[in-house]
Amino acid sequence: MSPSDQRNAMRLQTVADAVKLARRRLPSPVFDYIDGAAGSEVTAGANRAAIEAVRFRPRFAATVGTEPREISTDILGTSVTMPIMVGPVGFTRSMHPEGDAAGLRAAATAGTVFCQSTMSGQSIEELADIGSPFWYQLYFLGGREGAQQLVERARLAGCTTLVVTIDTPTPGNRERDLRYGSALPVRINRSTIKKMAPYVAGHPRWLYNTARDHFTLHLANAVGLTRGGRPITENESLMYWIFEPPTWSDFEWIRENWPGTLVVKGVVTADDARRSLDVGADGVIVSNHGGRQLDQTPSTLESLVEVVGAVGPQTTVMVDGGIRRGSDVAVAMCLGARGVFLGRSWVYGLSAAGELGVRRVLDVIRADFVRTMHLLGARTLSELDESLVVRPTKWP
Repeated sequence: MSPSDQRNAMRLQTVADAVKLARRRLPSPVFDYIDGAAGSEVTAGANRAAIEAVRFRPRFAATVGTEPREISTDILGTSVTMPIMVGPVGFTRSMHPEGDAAGLRAAATAGTVFCQSTMSGQSIEELADIGSPFWYQLYFLGGREGAQQLVERARLAGCTTLVVTIDTPTPGNRERDLRYGSALPVRINRSTIKKMAPYVAGHPRWLYNTARDHFTLHLANAVGLTRGGRPITENESLMYWIFEPPTWSDFEWIRENWPGTLVVKGVVTADDARRSLDVGADGVIVSNHGGRQLDQTPSTLESLVEVVGAVGPQTTVMVDGGIRRGSDVAVAMCLGARGVFLGRSWVYGLSAAGELGVRRVLDVIRADFVRTMHLLGARTLSELDESLVVRPTKWP
């Protein structure tokens, strides 16, 4: 942990502080990769606007203020100290050399779930060597054949839960990335350094760390993938990912080959939630990919209300998208979520201060969540229900 990470972690009082520091520490192409979304970024803004549109109806004097709040729970067989989990984000080593390893260690320290992205800069096996359990999020890197190999590797690595993302049949129109004339993954060589020179000139530390380790912007999980018995390159694995995205029929072989818990991520409608249960999923994550895929979809809270209304009593419903504060977590829980995943929030912390930054973000959001429960008059997670909120009437 570098002295600069230690200093910056002490400055993080909110996720907004992490955003400011991340913007300062990262070249603009990398910061915009984190911060940006698809199209006009309508959906990304809607995620935050929806959270802010909900109003609390607290039960004052319902409990003694010093009574402890019980926020530990069980999420699909995984015991966690809080219903706040660390979600999958790709290319985190472009944000900090420690990447997902820092996220996993911070989540383990907090006693919660870390979910690794297929697009990680570290392999499944590298994270498994850290020794902490984690969930694994599956893209069909290398197409169906590659996906089968990734599922087996996750099983052998001891992952307890497989999270299959269904909302990426093709990459979204992320205009901020296109502005720079390139998109991740990026190979660090003379050509890319020349192209990025105007943006990285003011960030010598980032350039040094990235150039020192060419794997920083590398798809570690693509290494070793084969098709038809022959190794495929990273670019080939991305090509097949686009040509062979998952369909509902693929869940038959996934369910047959995956002995653990199965979650479908990218659910935004009641129909897809029901279909997820039909194919054997144990839970769903309501997610519009932070607005990074199809713009102008409903906010995740609107979708959460629809999905909980359709399958809430039958399965575990989780949600991500726009969570910045503990009060945001409380809103989601009141509307029926069993847990929330942080996406951008934790990588802002990572970018600002490495593992210490992720720890600090988790601590800040947790403390605010407990404070919000106190102010609402709720002692346990089960007491967070729709009687404590007022949501816009135009929602489902």
